[in-house]
Amino acid sequence: MKLIKFRRCEDKSEIVKRGVVPIPFYFLIFIFLTATAGAGGSVFWIMKKDNEVEKERRVKIFLQNQIKERDILLQQNRQEIDQLKRRVEILDAIQDLSKADLPENDKRKIAKEVDEASQKYGYNPMFLLALMSTESSLRPSVESSKGAHGLMQLMPNTGRALSRQVRESPAIVGEEKIDAADLPHYREIEGNITLGALYLTKLMLQYKSLEKAVYAYNLGPAIYDKRAKEGGPMPRQYYAKIINKYHKLVQEQERQEPVPNLYAMDNASLFARADPYDY
Repeated sequence: MKLIKFRRCEDKSEIVKRGVVPIPFYFLIFIFLTATAGAGGSVFWIMKKDNEVEKERRVKIFLQNQIKERDILLQQNRQEIDQLKRRVEILDAIQDLSKADLPENDKRKIAKEVDEASQKYGYNPMFLLALMSTESSLRPSVESSKGAHGLMQLMPNTGRALSRQVRESPAIVGEEKIDAADLPHYREIEGNITLGALYLTKLMLQYKSLEKAVYAYNLGPAIYDKRAKEGGPMPRQYYAKIINKYHKLVQEQERQEPVPNLYAMDNASLFARADPYDY
């Protein structure tokens, strides 16, 4: 048998030429591949976890939006129900106050405009009805001997002046802009109530008192100012008649609540911040 002799290779280049690789190099490759596989697995699980967290976040946002939409819808339904209740009460009051046979369509128009004007300026709708009943007996087309027209008995000059103000500043009736076709006219039911409520509110701003504003509404600001300076007679019976009708209307409501204020001083929509009149 021939013995195979091994000799030590001192030259490393000779080892490479012969294709001989030291064992530690394979071990390093094994460690590298193992680490890479482990890192890849870790990245996979991290990405999977992140996707699950993102999915949960999106589901949470979706549910929150659904709840918000539901709450908004419920609030709208409550507002519609409250509006219907108010308008039924207003229609009942119109029926009690009207001395003429008003067409149903006119009654609905009056109820709608009284409700909207009350909400806009913060009045109790029964107060506006009491004022209209005293002024016109709820007759939409009635005209006084002096030319005052409609439910709120607006003089033509006053009605036209108010319409111009609304055209120039729609914000005073709660609008950003208003077309000529939608401009309130004092000879129409809707326009007469809108302009009449606006007029009374402007007088309240001017005189800081409901009683004084009602006097000025009845007499006209110029005549009221003259009588106020001279200590002349005021239409106290006219004012008392409105207040008495208002009390009666409120007490006849089904709720039988104590008589509320004639207008709501804490109502954010009311820009007439007159001092409340202690009646």
